[in-house]
Amino acid sequence: MYGILSLLKSLKGKDAMRRVLEITKRYPDSRPVKILRNEGAPSRWYKKGGKQGSGGFSDESRLAQAVQLAEGSDRYLNPYPGTFMNYVRHKVKDRQMFGDLANWYRLNPEKMRVMNEWHQEMGSKGWWSQGFMDNMIKDDIAEMAKTNFTLRQLTDQEKYLLAVAKQRRQKALQEQAKILPFRRRD
Repeated sequence: MYGILSLLKSLKGKDAMRRVLEITKRYPDSRPVKILRNEGAPSRWYKKGGKQGSGGFSDESRLAQAVQLAEGSDRYLNPYPGTFMNYVRHKVKDRQMFGDLANWYRLNPEKMRVMNEWHQEMGSKGWWSQGFMDNMIKDDIAEMAKTNFTLRQLTDQEKYLLAVAKQRRQKALQEQAKILPFRRRD
């Protein structure tokens, strides 16, 4: 690892090397740090009978990971990093929906931890990372809506609408009508 850090020092300077070293001390179990240390690669990457150092991640990928850690060190070293909820605040425009979602994450700290770790590791910079986080937000909003719907009692209007929908479906099934399935346009 120290060879990679000395290469990083020649590329980005002593401060970048110190930041990456501090990240490796604070977060020894994070994926980028494991890549930097050449740990956690699949066993098929290692030579038969060899030790951990006889294969694994290439030096180029380890150096790229060190550069990425140096450039995104704010996400790891800042005591108040741009957490996932700051990303959600800009994606969910409705203030009441954002408040409900924030409360739901407070009630589900395990989901919040997963989101914060993803945001910390990926930084929500690329289109792939943002698309993945947007999908997680949509799934969590749907799950939040399901739990809210089952926890509270239905209003009279909602009961009426459900009864009408069931009645229409029964009528359509009795007449053997062809109901077209809903298809999303991509």
